[in-house]
Amino acid sequence: MARMIVEERGVGALSMESVAAEAGVSRGLVYTYFANRTGLVHELWDEVSGLWDVEAMPLYEEILGSQSLRQLFDQRVMSNTRWFLDQVESSGLLFHRLQLEPVLESSVAEVRKRVERNNLEWWARLVEAMGVERERALVFSALVNAPSQVMWSLLAHDQASRSAIEDVFFLMCGSALDQMLAAERY
Repeated sequence: MARMIVEERGVGALSMESVAAEAGVSRGLVYTYFANRTGLVHELWDEVSGLWDVEAMPLYEEILGSQSLRQLFDQRVMSNTRWFLDQVESSGLLFHRLQLEPVLESSVAEVRKRVERNNLEWWARLVEAMGVERERALVFSALVNAPSQVMWSLLAHDQASRSAIEDVFFLMCGSALDQMLAAERY
């Protein structure tokens, strides 16, 4: 019930009373399982934050194999985006909406920082290895990673299909890389 309330009405609508009313039980029964609203919010957070507990990507040198750096770039853009969208579909609006909950501020910041740090450095190193100057590679990496919240929102709110998001994002990343590489040659 709590998840449904947050997904449908937002985290501000979540209370012990709203959970009891939706479930058709007494408030006392809800308090049997959760000491307070904060405990309920943390339980919901635990449900979705675990989706983001992943190991940092291995160094690109470790997974390059016989493919070119460009092939690895394309393959990782596709696989990482699909993984990301899988997480969106698994957690629906819950993760997206829980990010607004003040009691979770530090937990949300920690997850974001860890994912961002791992992604930014990995992509920057790969793009730099392809011939892009370090500072520009880091900016490129940041810009490629920035749309994640927008993609999340579009998919979670059914404003765009997963296939449309994937297609546009893959095209955007590939085109941007081509432009970066062309600019580095001049």
